[in-house]
Amino acid sequence: MSITVDALVGYTKAEFAKASRWRLILLIVQFLAVVPAALSVVVTGDDVLYVLAVGGPVLLIAWWLARSVYRRSRSAAHGARRAVLIAGGLGAPISPGDHQRLRQRFTVDEPVANRQIDPDYYATGERPGLQRLGEMLEESAFYSKEVHRVSANFMIVILIVFVTVAIVVALLSAPYASRVTAVTGIKVILAVSVFILSSDVIGAISEHREASRGAESVQNRMAAAYATGYPEGDVLLAMGDYNEAMEGAPEAVPGVFGSMVTRLNQRWAEYKDDRAQARAELEAGA
Repeated sequence: MSITVDALVGYTKAEFAKASRWRLILLIVQFLAVVPAALSVVVTGDDVLYVLAVGGPVLLIAWWLARSVYRRSRSAAHGARRAVLIAGGLGAPISPGDHQRLRQRFTVDEPVANRQIDPDYYATGERPGLQRLGEMLEESAFYSKEVHRVSANFMIVILIVFVTVAIVVALLSAPYASRVTAVTGIKVILAVSVFILSSDVIGAISEHREASRGAESVQNRMAAAYATGYPEGDVLLAMGDYNEAMEGAPEAVPGVFGSMVTRLNQRWAEYKDDRAQARAELEAGA
């Protein structure tokens, strides 16, 4: 049996929520994986070092498993999202074979996805076609732009917290530290630095910002396409660029979308009203 567009929306939301949670778990496991290396610098007992030596590989295995779950859920979410744009936006049919492939990719159970179904997930009321797809792209880009912007800011806060803690600890301990202690402290800071780099804290900031800029570009292009009747080439090219921007970025930080959704819904409704009014005035003047 084929999957309805509403069901695809439910799977999209459920898979993205799962991927977002697993991204947080992945960051935590990555940080914990650095802890044994940092502690080994200051710990001298053989028994403790043995525990740390065992704990390190165990945490690395946990990281690999968490990363695998995250990537599978993220891939399934983007697959469902693309299917929604094609089936729900253009109204193009999806073959039974592709429906089956989608089902095989999903990592959430059907009841979980059904609880996420939202017939009004997209605000457009247009019939399936280029205009509906264009409005869906513009709306998606509007939300994605803000969500990735805030996610980038959140990752910056994490980076600042780590750097600030390291500096404060260094300043407070400097007057009392011997040369050996100071060297040990530097080694600990260097070990923790591996987390900041290897966990893509810095990379995630850049990727979130690039996704926000890419979404903003798509939104502006679809706003221009609205005024010209949504040319097919413009809409399809924008869809490809939007997919590239979203799939090249990490998932949003957990809780960011939920904390913004009410305000973003209001802003989007106001934006659509202002756009429609401006077009009506333009047509009246013509």
